[in-house]
Amino acid sequence: MPRFAPHGRITAHVDGPIVCFEACGPFNAEAVEGLLRAYQPLIARLSGVGPFGHITVFHDSMLATPDGMEAFDLLLRDWRQQGILPCANAYVAGPDVVGRAVMMPLFSRLFTGPGPFRDFVAVDEAEAWIREVLAARR
Repeated sequence: MPRFAPHGRITAHVDGPIVCFEACGPFNAEAVEGLLRAYQPLIARLSGVGPFGHITVFHDSMLATPDGMEAFDLLLRDWRQQGILPCANAYVAGPDVVGRAVMMPLFSRLFTGPGPFRDFVAVDEAEAWIREVLAARR
């Protein structure tokens, strides 16, 4: 039984070889554990097809509790062990997103693995970069 009610919302859709998350924080560990694990089958399916990229677009806030960040780190480690991480990762947060300056460096440190991580303020720039990285890997 979770200690707290989940805080934060994450939805996902697939656009070809790119999984796109829409995230609205702030986030706690229960949200990270529940919501992102719900999308593991989607990510595993993409990784089975070939190289894929990932974009997360933040709305309102990207703040996360310390235990939320720890849960996210554990989740990425688990996915890394299973070999299902994207070959390129982009986070998008406009200047009005609460916590951008504090959280973006923290998130970028968690993305170690098969692909680079970059942050953007515009979705179209992130998509172009992801597609460029994917094209180079094919």
